[in-house]
Order: sequence, then structure tokens, then C-alpha cells
Amino acid sequence: MLLAFVDESDQGDFHCFGAVLADENATKQLTDRLNALMMQASRDYGVASTTEFHAHPMFHGKEAWAAVGQRARANLHEKVIDAIVESDVTLLLRHVSRQRLADRQNRRGYPERFPPEQVCFQHILQRVDTVARARATYALVIADERGDRERHRERFATYQTDGTPGVYRHTTLPSLLDTVHFAPSHHSRMLQAADMLAFTYRRHETVVEHDHRAQRVMDRLWSKLQNSGKLHEPGGWP
Repeated sequence: MLLAFVDESDQGDFHCFGAVLADENATKQLTDRLNALMMQASRDYGVASTTEFHAHPMFHGKEAWAAVGQRARANLHEKVIDAIVESDVTLLLRHVSRQRLADRQNRRGYPERFPPEQVCFQHILQRVDTVARARATYALVIADERGDRERHRERFATYQTDGTPGVYRHTTLPSLLDTVHFAPSHHSRMLQAADMLAFTYRRHETVVEHDHRAQRVMDRLWSKLQNSGKLHEPGGWP
């Protein structure tokens, strides 16, 4: 069975979700490796060993990372990405353009207007199902806690009975088990991995760094993800 850990990142028109798909062995191994990285960071920089790998404050040096230097934070960010791509995982990255989605819905007179986060999450679910079916197994989806989680559960239940909206990739998600489970990311290294993955994707695609050194780091991280062979159908819609 696969576990699909899902988190999101958005900036203006760009709304994306990242997912890390792993079996129980890969989940344990990546969790242990991320714990070891944080233990080392605790010794080196004085952050608590239970500190969350939360990409936004880590990148900008806020909250628990306020006293840690930029170079150290960038180095740790890269070590997290290295740990992810060196694990036996499949990585999903999908984004939706808020404006282009609204334009398409208006132009085609959609009877129901779906928000970008719902459309993007649906695309992640469809691809988790595809990966699980290709491996002749099942998957359980675990996402970071969010305020609209009940709506996502309701939509997931509808997908399982009526199928996902539209003709393209229409599916009842037969390889996905139970419901979508939501958990606090600060207690899950795997959800933190999904957060770091989604942030790296979103940041690289939407921001030109003012500091050329930061741009080199982001380009290198994205190159590592692209060259890992672990990405499954990354991209955006519409």
C-alpha cells in the first residue's frame, strides 16, 4: 500500500499541491532521515529537535529560524530536497492558474464554478490513483490540516460514487482507500516533506530571486527534482 502525503503552496495566481507517495518502508526511512537532519540542525543552530521543516518561515528566516543564518537555512533546505529525491518515492506536483481557470469557466459557461484549490487537489487525487493502479496496490491520502477539510472530504466521497468532474481522466478513484485524512504537519515529517516540495516548486515557478545566490540555489533544487526521475506528470492547468 502507498501513503500519499499532500500539502499546498500558493502565490497570487499560482495555486499548487505537492505530494510524496511512499510505501511503509520508504515512509519510515525518509522520516528517520529528516529527523536526523533536524537533530543535527539542533546541535548546529540551537533550534529544537522537534522543529518543523516548514518551508516559508525556514526560507525567510522567521519563527524558529529567526536566529539561523541564510546560508545555513539554504543548506538545510537543499539537504531536505536531497533526502526526498534519494528516497524510494514518487513525487506529484500540480498547479492551477486562478485567473485562467476563472476565464475558462466563464467562457464555457460552466454550471458549477470550482475554486482552484479544489481543482488542483482533484488532479493530485487522480494521479495518486493512477500511480497506485500501475503498481497494483492501493493508496491512502493524508493531507495537512486545513479549514475547508470537510468540503474536501465531501468532494472525495462524491468522486468515489459519481466520478471526478469532466470527461478527461474521469474516474471514481478505485485505488484510493477510505477518505482523505487530515493531520497536523508539525507532527509529520512526511507532510513536512510535501510542504518543502510544494514550496520549492511554487517559489521556482513564480519568483525571480533578487539575490543571484538565492536564484542559483532555487535553480539547483528544481534541477535536482527534475533530474530525479521521481516526478510523475508535473504541470499546470488550464
